[in-house]
Amino acid sequence: MSKKLNGNEMYESSRFIIPQHREAALRQAREISRREKPLLDEQEIHRIERVLIDSYNRRTFITITLFDPFDDVQMKGLVIVINTYLREIKLWFEDEYNWIKMIDIIAAEV
Repeated sequence: MSKKLNGNEMYESSRFIIPQHREAALRQAREISRREKPLLDEQEIHRIERVLIDSYNRRTFITITLFDPFDDVQMKGLVIVINTYLREIKLWFEDEYNWIKMIDIIAAEV
């Protein structure tokens, strides 16, 4: 019993963690791994746009990489709509589609 009352009182050797503290610790650990979005130069932006336009015109499948603060997401599909006003594309894959904002795309490949 005297072990528990040394230094930090009863929490010194206690292994009990209340759920709120556990959740806060997990949130903090996740925030530490957060990344900043990379800045793309003009040439890379034009190359991405060219790949998107070629996919739309030629009906070829492409792979795009979307930025996520924790882990990048890759999607493979066919560009079926390009909305230049809203700067987004409609990517079709496996009998469904997603609207994707061009600002979220960090890479595109044929």
